[in-house]
Amino acid sequence: MLNFFKNYTSTLAFIFIAYFFYREIPFYQNFLIKDLNIKFINLNFNTLIIYKAIIISYIILLIPFYTYLENEKSKARKIINYIIKKIYNLKYKISKDEKISILSWIVKLFFIPLMILWLTLHVSTMLNNIYYSYNDISFLTTEFYLYFNKHLFWLLLSFILFLDLLFFTLWYLIESSKFKNKIKSVDSTFIWWFVVLICYPPLNSYTTDLIWWYSVNFPFFNNMYIHLILNISILILMWIYTRASVSLWLKASNLTNRWIINKWPYKYVRHPAYISKNLAWWIGWLPLLIWNLYNLDLKNFFIVLFSLIIWTFIYYLRAITEEKHLSKNKDYVKYKENIKYKFIPKIY
Repeated sequence: MLNFFKNYTSTLAFIFIAYFFYREIPFYQNFLIKDLNIKFINLNFNTLIIYKAIIISYIILLIPFYTYLENEKSKARKIINYIIKKIYNLKYKISKDEKISILSWIVKLFFIPLMILWLTLHVSTMLNNIYYSYNDISFLTTEFYLYFNKHLFWLLLSFILFLDLLFFTLWYLIESSKFKNKIKSVDSTFIWWFVVLICYPPLNSYTTDLIWWYSVNFPFFNNMYIHLILNISILILMWIYTRASVSLWLKASNLTNRWIINKWPYKYVRHPAYISKNLAWWIGWLPLLIWNLYNLDLKNFFIVLFSLIIWTFIYYLRAITEEKHLSKNKDYVKYKENIKYKFIPKIY
């Protein structure tokens, strides 16, 4: 019972500190307060309500969670123990486990609000797309091209992104050796944190200001068949991207080592999520590249191309730095020996 109490109260302390931090910081105030509407039941709500509901649910679910895992010591508890030791002895040196605990909580506190918000947005979008698709279902057989453009593409994309965010949200919140998703290590190098964080709010706004962003989720091509083929290709690529998250199962998170996965699609390449997302972006940029080239606007053509290459390079750096960190684990070294290709089977 004493272990349960220490684990539970330590984690509660971090949750409340995080909540008040997000509530007071202007960026998160604007980021977490968005009005949404679900057409099925004509329900209007605010994302902050969902955020609070998840916090309350999480606090309640932690009771059986820590009861079941009474013999484990939570990372929040390890951090508080470290702070107490440091107060009483300024010369106390942080242990490896305490450092991992601190870095793990930094990762979680950065990503969890983003995951909750994006998951909420995708749930709302997915449900509305189901509603619209059902209302116009007759067009599926009579006007497939129109139905695909207006409903089907967006329904499938929102479902794919919903699945991706669902797994990441859940397993940022849940961690235990019982589930084999305990964080073994967190990369502490500046370069990996830098290349990861510049891809997410709020830093990604500065990144896009610097190197621009021209891709779209649903590019339009004049030829109907090319339009369908390339946009279906985007859906397939984004499904591979999400399938990678599904394969990670309980271990999905950024900047951490939470055991090694070698299931599909990781059984073919080491970075299926990065390559599939970037290929989808390249397709999304094609109309603008073609339009600039067709109109001999070479300046803008090379600006767009440069931006795309830089974004691709950022994700290449993410892959390389990720491998450097994971290679400290002998299981990952063995995985690399078996899976020789980073991005494209039989090529590279």
